[in-house]
Amino acid sequence: MKKFIKIISICLLLVMAMVMFSACSDAGAPEHKVDPKYAIEASELAKELDDFIANAKDRTSYTKAEGNAALYLQARLVDYGYSDAELQDFTTTENEIEDLQSQNVVARYSSKAGEGQRKNVVLGAYYDNRYGTAYNGAVTVKSEGALANGTGVATLLGVAKYLQSHKPQLDFDVIIVFFGASYVADTGAREFYKNGMSHEDRVNTVLMVEFQRLGGDHLYAFSDARETKREPFFDGVAKDNGLNVYKPTQKSPLITNAFIYDGIPYYQWAQSGLFGVFFDANIPTLNLIGANWETICMKDIESSNNGNISLTENDNLATLKKTYPDYAAKMATAATLVIRSMEAEKFLSVMTYDRDNFPSTDILTKSWIWYIIVIGALAVAAIALIAISSHLAKKYPISAPKPTRMKMAVFGMDYEDKSSGDIFIDIKDVSSGDDIFPGIPNNEKSADPFDEIFPALFGGAFVDSERNNSNDKATEGGDVFGEEHRANESEIDDGAERMKKESDGDKPETDGAAQEPQKEQSAPKNKKPPQKRKTTSAGKSVSAGKSNTTKKTNSGKSAAKADKPESDGKSDKE
Repeated sequence: MKKFIKIISICLLLVMAMVMFSACSDAGAPEHKVDPKYAIEASELAKELDDFIANAKDRTSYTKAEGNAALYLQARLVDYGYSDAELQDFTTTENEIEDLQSQNVVARYSSKAGEGQRKNVVLGAYYDNRYGTAYNGAVTVKSEGALANGTGVATLLGVAKYLQSHKPQLDFDVIIVFFGASYVADTGAREFYKNGMSHEDRVNTVLMVEFQRLGGDHLYAFSDARETKREPFFDGVAKDNGLNVYKPTQKSPLITNAFIYDGIPYYQWAQSGLFGVFFDANIPTLNLIGANWETICMKDIESSNNGNISLTENDNLATLKKTYPDYAAKMATAATLVIRSMEAEKFLSVMTYDRDNFPSTDILTKSWIWYIIVIGALAVAAIALIAISSHLAKKYPISAPKPTRMKMAVFGMDYEDKSSGDIFIDIKDVSSGDDIFPGIPNNEKSADPFDEIFPALFGGAFVDSERNNSNDKATEGGDVFGEEHRANESEIDDGAERMKKESDGDKPETDGAAQEPQKEQSAPKNKKPPQKRKTTSAGKSVSAGKSNTTKKTNSGKSAAKADKPESDGKSDKE
């Protein structure tokens, strides 16, 4: 038992050491030298962010201020060469408030035309914030949203500008979308997928990328909790360009109180975003987000040294630049990863493979499926616990004292199991005057301790029959209890008289009954009863203990010589 406790203690110490080590290590860090080759300079993206916040500080969902921010974004896209940039208006009802107005800003980059319906990639970022009075009259937190999500908007503007200025030849179209009303259940993304995209666009979309909160300690690239082809593809692009891109690890905590999309069976902080709408539609996704998930803290944090500024009044340009001075580098890293990936030769084939080979996960969103999984897990755990307990019980048995019992050795200690640990009372040779159990007097009704033991076990008939057959039993030298037993007092007197005559030289009278005691003794009890014999003296029989004993007289003749008995015509009943 001590050895087992020692082993358990060592295992616990090892687990604690591993947890502490993992908490202090960057498990999701890139495994290559970081020497970035940015497609867009960080300073250019920082200027995009400054201009956006200066012109659209208030972008509260479902307000006129949000509409003005959308007009600003449309104008910027037109300046970059997207003459088809448009506002896609939509009307929704939230919390029984009807006719809530918002809009998405959409543009398309196509490097080739006239080839029929082509594949496409959606690049998106939400642009609204929580600055002014909300649609339902609630006062919000005066958050400018410089980090969440001004950094994502400025990065997407930089990518859009890059496409028009560099004109890369791509085998697919790029749809650029700025989503409105995202702080209200990602309404803008839902409306775009449902009504803003054509059926052909939905079928042919091979990837959706979201840019959000590009600050914090690290930049994470999350593809899928399952093993995919696109994850190692993006890792390779990051390595080739010396980009500092992290991958979420298993320490990334689960969200328990966030809005969960119908098609997402598992939900971590890395999956938080409007891209989930596309994930739900089985479209491959890539989430680019800033955070620090390299600790064991079970919450979504942006930094291990600073508190979150997202969705607070501290989310402004001044605090962002002070808290995360390298925020622009994170924006340039995200923009470069997307641009260089789209320019890669194998990009379209990898994304198409993931789109065609990952089945729907809708079945995993059914509540009854999870009940079955939980019950099954509990059953497996119970079986494992029983197996482990059984194994440990055999390997490390716990000795417990066995209860001591008091038993009667009826036939003597030679017939008892002496190793059982029980206490035996040997009553084989107990006389009537002994105490079988010390301190407890014997039965006062009988001097023989068996007069009540055997009647209780076998009934009174057993004792009577044994005593009636005691003459036959005497031929073996004693009764069944191991004592010399005489039939009655008259037999004892007759035996003594004969012995006296023998010693005086007189020939004892024999009744002939002693000639055949062995035959009668060996006769089975269940066969015919022994035949009655005539004796010389009615009412007398030879003593059971002396019938097979021969005595020699002074003349050398046997005192037990058999003479033919005289018959008086009467039969003597025993």
